[in-house]
Order: sequence, then C-alpha cells, then structure tokens
Amino acid sequence: MSLYCENCMKLVDTAICPRCRNRKLRAPQPGDFCQIAEVPYIQAEMLKELYADNGIPCTERSVLGAGLVAELGVNVGRVRLYVPFDRLAPAKELYDAYFCGAADAAEREYDSDPE
Repeated sequence: MSLYCENCMKLVDTAICPRCRNRKLRAPQPGDFCQIAEVPYIQAEMLKELYADNGIPCTERSVLGAGLVAELGVNVGRVRLYVPFDRLAPAKELYDAYFCGAADAAEREYDSDPE
C-alpha cells in the first residue's frame, strides 16, 4: 500500500519518502493532492487543459521556481502536476492515453532522482 508524504504531496511505496527523507508518512485521504507527473511547462499546460475538460482538479508547482523560469524562459521550466487522490486513477489513465503509457516510467525516473 502506498503512503502519502505531506511535504512532497507524493505517494510512496517505502517507509521513507525518497525525495525529502520524511519518515512521517500516512495513508492518503480522498482530498490529498498527489503528484501525477513532472513535465516540461508546455506539456503541463496541455495536461491541465485535458484534466479541466474531464472535470479533474489540477494544480502545479514549478520545479525551478518562478524567478528562475522567468529569467531562463519557459522552455527550460519543468512543472509538477498534482490531482486529488480520489481522482488519481482517471488522471493517470488520461496521462497514459495522452503520452502513450509514459506515466509510470516518468514517475519511476523522478523517484530515483533525489533533489
């Protein structure tokens, strides 16, 4: 069973969050926003529109920070997208349909990269 890290807003399959090393993980609640993807800014905009069209609330956080993205440009910016836990399954289905099954591969790639 996956546990929820409140710091990273991420589901993890370990007792310690691989990103922030938080040990205070808990069972996810229906309204908890969970990270679904980390994608380039342009793809994030497309996904947010796709989720909105399908009634899935979505929020984002810039990986680099707004100031750095403003300085370097949106082409280098990456965004983490979050959807409510109770909407995670349909959001992953849409992501997989849009990116041809890349959701799990992308999540594994960024799980292995500590910040």
